Amino acid sequence: MQKPYPILLDLSAKKVGVVGGGKVAARKIKGLLAAGADVTVVSPFLNDQIDADAVHWIQARYAKKYIRQMNLVFACTDDLAVNQQVKAEAAQFQLVNNTSNKHDSDFYNVAKIDTEHFMITISTNGVSPSAAKELKAEMVTWLTGQYPDERRSH
Repeated sequence: MQKPYPILLDLSAKKVGVVGGGKVAARKIKGLLAAGADVTVVSPFLNDQIDADAVHWIQARYAKKYIRQMNLVFACTDDLAVNQQVKAEAAQFQLVNNTSNKHDSDFYNVAKIDTEHFMITISTNGVSPSAAKELKAEMVTWLTGQYPDERRSH
């Protein structure tokens, strides 16, 4: 991805597929559910942090047929070949985030600060998620100092 275009998406009622059921998937699913997405998880197992009642769980290994109707897809398995397969088999209208390869993704996730009046996102264009987290912590401290009455919603 050479020059990404920053946007905020309304995912309410959008079909989002998550391939994989581990820790990375659990983090992604938590944010997707908070955004109101209709989440389907394709995985033989689910991490304890994933609420099986809050998602549509297809208890199986990845197959193209499971993501055919998804608007957005996250490839979150610990198998690099499967993640690449998800990206390769996606339809032209589908956006895919391959969590194991930033160069094989249509979009990156960002660090997010969400308060009552502000939403601030931070990205390193996939170079250093840890640097984005550090900057996020510094921004939260600064924001709290500048706007002491501001409440964080997430």
